[in-house]
Amino acid sequence: MKTIRTNIIALALLILFGAVSVRAEMLTLDDCIDLALQNRASIIAARGAEDLAGSNRRAALGAFLPSVDASYGYSESRSRDVKSETLIPTGAMLYVDTMSFVDGRTLQPVDWPFVNDSVSAWGIFESELDDQDRTSKSLSLGAGMSVFNLPNWFMFAARGAEKARAHLDVISSEQDLILAVKVSFYAYLASVENVDVQQEAVNRSQEQLKLIQSMFDLGSAAKSDVLKQKVQYGNDRLALLSAQNAVTTTRAELAYTIGIDPNRKVEFATDYTPREFEGSLDEAIEFGMGHHPGLLARQKTADATRHYLRAASAAYLPTVSAFANLDYSDGTRGDTVTFNSTSRSTTYGFRISLNIFDGFLRERSVSSAKVSRNNARAQVAETRNYVAKEVNKAFLDIDIAKEQLNVARENVEAADEDLKISQEKYNLGAATILDLLTAQESLKGAQVSHIRAGFDLNLAVARLERAMGKVL
Repeated sequence: MKTIRTNIIALALLILFGAVSVRAEMLTLDDCIDLALQNRASIIAARGAEDLAGSNRRAALGAFLPSVDASYGYSESRSRDVKSETLIPTGAMLYVDTMSFVDGRTLQPVDWPFVNDSVSAWGIFESELDDQDRTSKSLSLGAGMSVFNLPNWFMFAARGAEKARAHLDVISSEQDLILAVKVSFYAYLASVENVDVQQEAVNRSQEQLKLIQSMFDLGSAAKSDVLKQKVQYGNDRLALLSAQNAVTTTRAELAYTIGIDPNRKVEFATDYTPREFEGSLDEAIEFGMGHHPGLLARQKTADATRHYLRAASAAYLPTVSAFANLDYSDGTRGDTVTFNSTSRSTTYGFRISLNIFDGFLRERSVSSAKVSRNNARAQVAETRNYVAKEVNKAFLDIDIAKEQLNVARENVEAADEDLKISQEKYNLGAATILDLLTAQESLKGAQVSHIRAGFDLNLAVARLERAMGKVL
């Protein structure tokens, strides 16, 4: 009995843990935003551009640091001469038949087949040479740095401005993505709530069909009323099916927006907090001028172009650089007693350079830098006006969205009351079936409009925050 009880408990736990493991994860709006910021390629690319801008800034800093290089070389050679032969005329040896040497080698006179008037024959002198072993080692160490180069300072400042701009570009990309996630998330929630409205309409049509059918059976309703209500019931079921498909579509769109597989088993939380904005239009515009990442990025670009112009203009000034070198070499040949050489040399100094004429290349660089600076300034002014326009529009859209929500709420109440009145009139024979069907459609349309107005208000607040450069 105890064993059976233990097995039952184990089976229950297995079923419980299995149900937990297959349960789809639930993601809130904040979870969706976090996933999007981690997964989307646009954010990854923007962060990579920021890293590259940081590398460019470090490279510009390297222009102020000394450059150091070192080299080491080693070589070894060995030569082995087995025999050396030399031809000499035998006329030099008229008084000797052979010539002996200390090491036992001999020179023998020979009869050469070709003789002339001065030489009667040739002899061969054979000898063995000493082995030749050579080694060579060298070490070189050099350093150099720029002492005075004004363009390098301006280039470093420009690279710093570009790095700051790249960081602002990341923030701008993140805010664009956050807005896109909110749009997709609210669209999904609206589709979910629309299913409830369509389901309610189907239930209402079904009840109306039963009521009209019973009235027809009692002879108090026409056959056409029954048929028209059946058509309405069928249309409501089709609308429900479309609403359910819209939930699947918007869920897949939201999954794509946050950078996950649309087929992944995941659910999205339907709870959300209605958004509001507290503040005046002037406060919103002032905040946007100081925080909008696109505007700030344009300003950093203008700063960079100003530094590039200064760097191009500074090319007319001389540059000063210093250098130092240390060279060491060591070489041997054969027996170190015979040949051994070691040397060490040190060189240092400075150099002053002045570009007198370079074929108007500096003038072209200055002109190009001026054009870039002027364009950047114009873009700053244009972006400032754009931000003010977008903040103004988004702020006014909130007022419109609030009024639409109030009207939609009142419209739902009015449509619900009209349906009740139409139902009573139809039951009393004072209204036609068309009046009843119209009241049903009006209520469903008012409910759908109320859902849309609620999420439009949230989106209006989100768009205003994006226009202001406010991350929430």
